[in-house]
Amino acid sequence: MSRFRQSLASRIFIAIAATAVLTIAIMALLVALSMRDGFAQYLLRGELTRFDDLERALVLAHEPGAPGWPELASHPKVWNDFVRAHFQPRGSDGFVRPGALPGRPFPPPDRPPGPPPPGAPAGADNQMIGERLMLLGPDGKRLAGAEDQSGLFERRAICSDDDCTGDSLLGFIGLNAPLYSENASDAFFLRRQYVSLALSAFIAVLVSAAAAFFVARQILIPIRQLELGAKTMASGDYTARIAQDREDELGQLIGHYNALAATLERTDKAEREWISNTSHELQTPLATLRAQIEAVQDGIRQPDAQTLAGMHSAMMRLSRLVQDIKTLSHSREGGLMTAFDAEDLSKIVREAIETAQPQLEAKQISLDLALPDALPFACDRLRIRQVIDNLLQNAIRYTNTPGRVRLRLHDASDRVQLIMDDTPPAPPQDDLPRLFDRFYRAESSRSRDYGGSGLGLSVCKAIIAGHGGKITAEPSDLGGLRIIISLPRETT
Repeated sequence: MSRFRQSLASRIFIAIAATAVLTIAIMALLVALSMRDGFAQYLLRGELTRFDDLERALVLAHEPGAPGWPELASHPKVWNDFVRAHFQPRGSDGFVRPGALPGRPFPPPDRPPGPPPPGAPAGADNQMIGERLMLLGPDGKRLAGAEDQSGLFERRAICSDDDCTGDSLLGFIGLNAPLYSENASDAFFLRRQYVSLALSAFIAVLVSAAAAFFVARQILIPIRQLELGAKTMASGDYTARIAQDREDELGQLIGHYNALAATLERTDKAEREWISNTSHELQTPLATLRAQIEAVQDGIRQPDAQTLAGMHSAMMRLSRLVQDIKTLSHSREGGLMTAFDAEDLSKIVREAIETAQPQLEAKQISLDLALPDALPFACDRLRIRQVIDNLLQNAIRYTNTPGRVRLRLHDASDRVQLIMDDTPPAPPQDDLPRLFDRFYRAESSRSRDYGGSGLGLSVCKAIIAGHGGKITAEPSDLGGLRIIISLPRETT
């Protein structure tokens, strides 16, 4: 029972069903009251149709010089006698209401008080026409007859002609509703209507409950699927997907769940590849360094300059790899950029070229430059210098001898663009989108044998992204690789 109360489906079902039941109950009550009052008004209007003779008599008795029938309003007995003389009771075929004189709808004036005559329902005296009938003036004010109007009241116009407007409206015949139904057939009719209304309300409640159950179930099914999917992801399995077969908000939520699962799956795969590649990249220089140290320890090799140079080379490679991993780690933590200051980008590029010039000359690589004299730019100087150094080292490492490197720096109104081209070899076209992935190499032309860590371009991408820019790769018109860096003037 506690589980049912806590279930979301049960809460939705109870909320919808209770609202429907309450609405139907209120509607049924209002309809029942309206039906009762409407039926009473219908009976009143039916009774008023029996006063044709009385209306004609009142028209004839009306004196234009003395409007308002002063002789009838002067004393109640005069009004009662007038009504007795001009009103045909119900059952004109000979039936006379018990307690009334033949041809008269009212009890005799001298009848002593007491219980109704045998055969009359309790309270029949209150139902007598004389106690409900009244004469009203054109303004609706009482002239004669019953003292008060009950909640249900109908009136019939007394007119001297068919127009019934202006001076032709002489007054009204008013009639109060009885305190109870006139006969058993009227009560039977109302009871039948109430039963039909109750049955209709019961059917409506059942339909509402069925609809509430269906709606609750339709909402609960995708929620349970999302719950199961969340548990599956929490256990470390990101391959599960939920069928998206609806277009509403829950369908959109399912779509977001599937996108999240796909993202987590790719991230998990990338993390596993990262760990595997990192351990592999660290293992290679460590194995080289260990082999050389053990060779010296075993006396196989002497600790001469050549051996120490090999050990130093392995250590430097290991150091570069650790530094690149640290840089990428900082980029993921949001701590890669420290400060943005106003710098001269052209000067930063020239300093990097000056540092790399001996290596360019040693490999017979010519350099073409197209730089403005000065290019003010807000950036992290050390990180931007690291990007240019990495690109130059990448070009030196992978360009055939003799070769050529072309570097251009453009100043636009809202962006700064740096383009670097080199001569063959070039990575395959299909490999270009993956050049900035960690530890990725196009092995056919740019392999580990050149001494790279496989993280240089990934570090460049992280630094450029930290500056709000974008770095891309495409084939160069020189036959090699073109790297394009686009940086916004306003760094956010």
